[in-house]
Amino acid sequence: MKVKGIKKQTTSLSGKSFLLLSVAIICISTLTLYHKSVKNDFLDLDDMTIIVRNYNFLKDFSNAGQAFKQGAFQVQGEKDTLTSYYRPVMILSFMADAHISPKKSKYPVPSPFIEANIFYHIVACVLLLLLLLELKIPPLPSLLLSLIFAGHPLINQAVAWIPGRNDSLLAIFILSSFIFLLRYLKNGKNWLLFFHVFFFLLALFTKENALMLAPLVFIYLRFVTKEHPTLKTNSILGICYVFCIILWFLMRRMALTTNEDRSTLTDAAKTMLSNSPFYIQYISKSLLPFNLSVMTTTADTNYIIGVLAVILLLGGLVLSKNKNTKFAIFGVFWFLFFLSPSLFSGFSGLEHRAYLPLIGMIFAVSEFDIIKTADFRNSSNQSRIGFTILISIFLLFFYLSYNRLPIFQNRYTFDRSAMVTSPHALLPCVYLAAHYDEEAQYDNAIGAYKEAMKRDSTYDVSYLNMAGDYLRMNNYKEAENILQLDIHRNPNNSVAVFNLGLVVFQYEHNDSEGVSLWKKSIFIDSAFARPYKVISQYYQALGDSSNAILYRNFYMKRSAR
Repeated sequence: MKVKGIKKQTTSLSGKSFLLLSVAIICISTLTLYHKSVKNDFLDLDDMTIIVRNYNFLKDFSNAGQAFKQGAFQVQGEKDTLTSYYRPVMILSFMADAHISPKKSKYPVPSPFIEANIFYHIVACVLLLLLLLELKIPPLPSLLLSLIFAGHPLINQAVAWIPGRNDSLLAIFILSSFIFLLRYLKNGKNWLLFFHVFFFLLALFTKENALMLAPLVFIYLRFVTKEHPTLKTNSILGICYVFCIILWFLMRRMALTTNEDRSTLTDAAKTMLSNSPFYIQYISKSLLPFNLSVMTTTADTNYIIGVLAVILLLGGLVLSKNKNTKFAIFGVFWFLFFLSPSLFSGFSGLEHRAYLPLIGMIFAVSEFDIIKTADFRNSSNQSRIGFTILISIFLLFFYLSYNRLPIFQNRYTFDRSAMVTSPHALLPCVYLAAHYDEEAQYDNAIGAYKEAMKRDSTYDVSYLNMAGDYLRMNNYKEAENILQLDIHRNPNNSVAVFNLGLVVFQYEHNDSEGVSLWKKSIFIDSAFARPYKVISQYYQALGDSSNAILYRNFYMKRSAR
């Protein structure tokens, strides 16, 4: 991709020496930024299920084939409740880490997993450098853009949170595949085509977002490259993509068939539409990463920053006289295409999902004149200003990331950060409260549940768990008040009615009222098994054998379902 009108650089920056120096700089910068993260603990967000509870599975390499036959959240002997996640390559990577991670107390040591995350991030940054060079972006801007990516605060979560590696692995395979594609188009050698397809297949078995590479390749071939491939080349690529996608689809379907996701296309479309503000969020966070949150919601979207980011992108391209407009648009397409599949998820506010899309933004801004001409050795003001801008951005992003990384130290720092930075997010409050409950810090748990109730007064779990904490603290009156508040809000909440019956029966010693509430909970939900058990026990204590047996039989039938 030749760029006209740009002053030739004064000295050559090419060859192995530049590449080796660049790799060294990327390694040193990344290790300097993330070295403290190796002391992080598990965050109890997916990692406890995928790694801790599945540690014995991961320790056994004979299960490698099984990783392709089950969902990512499948724990041996349990039902997979997250049925749309198929991540065999990520599971294989965890298997490698599990073999060097000893089990300390009841948990494996997390440091080997985090060290691997840092390694994968370095590999992705080096591959980005190679791709930029392959795309004829000048060497020094390519290095500086790769460094900016390495230190970008938006993707801290992909490195510091263990399961976030899935997106860095995806980037590794997509970047590798695209590099081999460009070299195949240049040289026409079949072994280059083989590796292009091979890495595409690995990307598919890493994450379904990889599907977007196929249309992006044809967009690039049709609109960006000057040397348009022949019909034969396009046909070969198309056949290879179809083969890989069919193979992946069939294996994924067989792996998830026992717990098939029942959501419809209409449901997916509604979810996508409701998540559309995330486009604005991720655009703004890519270019102006000053409003970050590890668990954000659409309601937390800052549209002002989003508009400023779009103006910055469009303004930079409009003012650039020597831009390759088609390649800049391709970069925007890369961002949108690789981001879009994540928005079909009901839980789309995790920032690590911007890892691969962010590279598209780097493609787009690489067409700014002031960036592509950046060179401290050049006498022109534009070159030196561009170099100063890129260095300043790298240092600023490095600083922001370095000061942000402590939020990933443990589950408490993570959830507290999410609560503060996402004022509309419910789940961080509930997660934090659950962590406090595990440590018997009931006062703190109640505080977190109260915050959850402010954010979503319809979420029954907050009421029920808070009432349970009050009971553990022997504060029966507050437990009763919370349950009555929940029932007033939702009279058909059978669990709240049942729990209120327990409070009345056990702590107010009002037997008749307690039994009446238990029966009412059955009337609301006849499939709710637990009331039958306590009613049976109540009649047994009274010596009423017939009713005790009757309710015990009801309980046995419902609990067996």
